[in-house]
Amino acid sequence: MKRCWQALGNMRRILVQSVGLCAAAAVSASAQPSPTAITQRIRTAANRPIDFHAAVFPDTVFEGQQVTYQVAVLLSDEARARLRRNPEFLPPELRGLLAYELGTPTRVAPRNYGGRFAYEAHVFQRALFPVSAGTVRVPAPQLTYSLPQSASYFSREDRFVVRAESAQLVVKALPLEGRPDDFIGAVGVLRASARFDASAATVGNPLVLIVRIEGTGNVRLLPRPALELSWATVVPGTERVQVDTSGALVRGAKEFEFLLTPTRDGPAVVPAIRYPYFDPYKRQYLMAETAPADVRVAPGDLAAPTPEDIGEQMPLRPWAHRDTGSLADWSRMTWLGILAVLLLAPLPALIVRFKRPARQRAEDETGSPSDVVRPSVPVDSSPGGVARRTRRELIDQLASRLHVSPAEMVTRRDFERVLRRRGVTRATTLDVLHFLDDLAVQGFGGDRVHEAAKVAANPDVRATALFQRVSSEAVPHGKTRLWARRLRRSSTLLILISAMTGAGASPATLRAQSAAPPPAPSEASSTLPCRSAADAAGAAVTVPATPLDLLVGEAVAAYSARRFSSAAQRFATAAAACPRDVSLLVNWGTASWAAADTVHAVVAWQRAARLDPLAADVQRQLAMLPAGARGGFADVPMVPVTMLITVGVVAWCLAWIALWLAWRQPTPSRALAAAGGLLVLLACGAGGTAWWGHRALDASTLHVVGRPETLRAAPGFEAQTAGGVSTGDVVKVTAEQEGWSRVMLADDRLGWIPASRLTPLLDTSRPR
Repeated sequence: MKRCWQALGNMRRILVQSVGLCAAAAVSASAQPSPTAITQRIRTAANRPIDFHAAVFPDTVFEGQQVTYQVAVLLSDEARARLRRNPEFLPPELRGLLAYELGTPTRVAPRNYGGRFAYEAHVFQRALFPVSAGTVRVPAPQLTYSLPQSASYFSREDRFVVRAESAQLVVKALPLEGRPDDFIGAVGVLRASARFDASAATVGNPLVLIVRIEGTGNVRLLPRPALELSWATVVPGTERVQVDTSGALVRGAKEFEFLLTPTRDGPAVVPAIRYPYFDPYKRQYLMAETAPADVRVAPGDLAAPTPEDIGEQMPLRPWAHRDTGSLADWSRMTWLGILAVLLLAPLPALIVRFKRPARQRAEDETGSPSDVVRPSVPVDSSPGGVARRTRRELIDQLASRLHVSPAEMVTRRDFERVLRRRGVTRATTLDVLHFLDDLAVQGFGGDRVHEAAKVAANPDVRATALFQRVSSEAVPHGKTRLWARRLRRSSTLLILISAMTGAGASPATLRAQSAAPPPAPSEASSTLPCRSAADAAGAAVTVPATPLDLLVGEAVAAYSARRFSSAAQRFATAAAACPRDVSLLVNWGTASWAAADTVHAVVAWQRAARLDPLAADVQRQLAMLPAGARGGFADVPMVPVTMLITVGVVAWCLAWIALWLAWRQPTPSRALAAAGGLLVLLACGAGGTAWWGHRALDASTLHVVGRPETLRAAPGFEAQTAGGVSTGDVVKVTAEQEGWSRVMLADDRLGWIPASRLTPLLDTSRPR
């Protein structure tokens, strides 16, 4: 009795869907133009033997809705009598549109369209399907024909080219209002059904479930429905498409095979499969639903896999805190900070090397008895000779102490200006000037020595006393003081950045400490915050469970219960909230791989490997992917970028410290200079390797192919084929044009595929 009621319910559901489908088909058919609608648009034909016109019906549609493109060739009686061969039709280049030929040409009886000729019309139709929203221009088609100059068979022919009107199509995006959460992009008027290829099944033996989606619309682009069962493992199978273009609307069916492997015996039910779609004629979202299918699973000879077995084969990664990741995705401010360190570190050594000679620096730093003017053994022991030598040596010592050239201290005004600008008091300045005047009079006065020159007796002692007073009162040079202040600031910045780099600070922490404003959080991150630093460090403080903790717990429970699709969806939501958490990305890829979702497994594992290239478990999982997802530019080198940059920055700073210590001595130390040179080479080698690793880990142009597709030599389905790509292949996008992407494969093949077939390898919703 139960089976009878269930059969009656299925028949009722099928009847309701059939009636609804027929009614929807009638509505959509009434919305289509007649096969000769273009002849009603022609107001006046040109006065030529053959005329040519084109138009689209309607001119405003939704994404995926059919547009009828009609072309009318008007032949006059004169042209029909003189034509020796059929005209050549050059169709327009369609970009962003999928095209199907509709039916057979329609002939319209001769009539006059306002000119001097009566034309017989031949109407050709095409069905166009826009793949993206926006304004699409259909270029003008071209018709080429030849007419003889006379009735003679050997008469020459004149060649004519006629162009029709171009058309403009406005494509609207699918509305957000009323869109189901599980909507995957199907557009049309559809109906769903399901059937098994056998009436019985056994544990461990595959059983094929065929889900058929049929109706009007572009059935080639219908996505695969989602299916998840608790009593069997589900693996997607092949797809078959049937297209009928004989009517005014493109119709057809697409069958999806699912390979079911029962894991337990007994009665089992495939629940109703819901397939949401958008009806462009009713302008609303509807639901196609299959009838539940019953099957009885008999015990088999093979042991059914258990959740524990699956867990041992593909374990989840323990999730305790957010991983730091590598420098492959550091922020721009972090790179600018490292560049500032590299530029500022050489400044102290270079200043010492080129601005301050070793002899002068040694004299400046001693500042005690070595600075005292010690005259050499006098050559001229006369009082005048001693005065001249003392004056010359005192001027040299003052010039060295005050960081000026002796040539700048010639006149009395020069001495006074330099001494006062260096902070020497007025009294000391006057004493120095008077002493220099006395030495000049005594040394160069000859026989006309003034009485004041006798004060300059015993000049060495007085010169030493004045020099000590000047040394104690003078302040550093203005430029030296400016550079010293700048070096102190740069040294502070260097110490801070070096401390952060040496401590292995995470890119997320450095980005938060930078001056750039933080990116606006997405919807997932605003509701699912990542764990705090205290939680990550294992603090003893009791932290309440966050929504992210609950979500990850639900994902782990779903994975343990072998509900892989549900687990993958929850791990994906958690990974969207914390896009730099390597553990969440690895678990998302593991659940997607178990759910036979190769695309998201490639995306998740590739992201995790590029954040943590040294993780051995991630590298093992990458080896499980298809060849197109792990070779060529999809290969992830195990380069410790963070460690290399840290070693390079530290070695660079130590190298210039060693050179500074070597150059600041009166006699440069060869050992310190050699050590500095070796450290510079080490820093350059580490930096170059880190830069190569950063470029190799960059995935800004990499995408993953979502489904098998044929490569085209040009953007458009009418272009020549150039091979194909498979599901999960990693390709590099080199150009984009009106819904098409030019991709490069790992074997250097190039071609165009629809952009909708590609999934970005990086999370483009967040700024890097």
